[in-house]
Amino acid sequence: MYSFLVDCLYDYANVAVLGLFAGCVWYAWQTVFGPKTAPWFSLAQQLTTPRILFGDWLSGRRLSIGSWLFTLAAVVYQFEIFFANSLYRYRIPWLFDYGTMVLDHILALCLLGKILLCTRYDGRQLAVAFGTLFVIRWVFMNNHDKWMLLALLFALAAKDVPLRRALKAVFTVGAASVVVVAVSSLLGVINTVQELGTGRYRNSFGYGWYNFFGACLLGLAVMYVCLRGIKRLKWFDFALLAAVTLLCNFGPDSRAASMCLCVLMVAALVVRIWPVVLRPLPVRILLAAAPVLAFAASMILAFLWNPDNPVLAMLDRLLSTRISLGWEALQTMPFAIAGQMPADGMLVDNAYLHYWLVAGPVASALIWGGFALLVWRLLKQGHATEAICCLVMICHGTMEGHVIWACVNVTIWLLCGVIFWPERQPSFSCAEETKKVKIHSKGAVTL
Repeated sequence: MYSFLVDCLYDYANVAVLGLFAGCVWYAWQTVFGPKTAPWFSLAQQLTTPRILFGDWLSGRRLSIGSWLFTLAAVVYQFEIFFANSLYRYRIPWLFDYGTMVLDHILALCLLGKILLCTRYDGRQLAVAFGTLFVIRWVFMNNHDKWMLLALLFALAAKDVPLRRALKAVFTVGAASVVVVAVSSLLGVINTVQELGTGRYRNSFGYGWYNFFGACLLGLAVMYVCLRGIKRLKWFDFALLAAVTLLCNFGPDSRAASMCLCVLMVAALVVRIWPVVLRPLPVRILLAAAPVLAFAASMILAFLWNPDNPVLAMLDRLLSTRISLGWEALQTMPFAIAGQMPADGMLVDNAYLHYWLVAGPVASALIWGGFALLVWRLLKQGHATEAICCLVMICHGTMEGHVIWACVNVTIWLLCGVIFWPERQPSFSCAEETKKVKIHSKGAVTL
């Protein structure tokens, strides 16, 4: 009981798997023995009938509640990571010891409620959702990487949710948390981590590590661009992004975040001036292959690492020793097809190498294949803003692991469009804010 109270995700993951399995059984029963709206031989039509799990009781209200459950879960998650994970946890120890424990349960219950009781699935969507969750849960049992499991839970829960409305709330909480923590550190209310006398001045501004503060700034910049939209960006938006980039470079001196912020600004400016640049098919194919190419490049560079090679040595310095650290990890960690706990002292900030080692090839294929399909669908349906932001976070994954944190990389929410393969890819556009779910008498759903 004590372990459940202090580390609940493990048990809630079991509930999620068992709940979706029960949902699959219930859906199969309804398909075979439930009321027929088509001839018996039309099994394909039966399997494409969307149903809210475990009956249509209060279906309209449950779907409406579901979107608020997702928003609440996202806000709680954002507050936990952006505020409660700061050095305030030493200033207010009960907040970390007891408050976050309560918030963990609220977060998990909201996600479970949305996935199991407040979402409509057809047979194919339910099968894919259960299969994906089963694999990731199995891997999580071996490596205890909560970021990967939470990312999938958020992607599953984001189905049919007005994502822009949720993003507004998350951005507000995240920005307020960062400002409060940074100002508190400057005023001496809480401590901070600083590095002096090494040729680099670094300040974490109230967080436990410099690169985490950089990731927070990058995540907020991505949220801001998603809310504004590249087509609506003005000069003051670019000025604000430039100011955040300068803060990231001269404050925490987080190289990965600073470079990705520059990429975000340049890419947004190019698409703003030349919007047709993303339309040619070869460009879309190349950009959609970015996660796979980043994975391949990370593996090849790590295997080829040689400190005597001047080109590799220069790249290693540019990437803050990510190549040499990756080589060391590949040499010391055994291959595990279903995931494993990281070895003592293993430090691999490259997300592609990290998940290859601790999650295995199957989970890695699901993660990076999912992001590749996401970029392709975003580009195909003209969602340039979300595609650019997702690509920026994919670049960040070569030096950090925050690409898989659903509170930093909000494009993870959009993976619901890949898992459930709806008629159109969800986005953060203004149209998403007013999206409503309408339930027809025959059980179909339109947005």
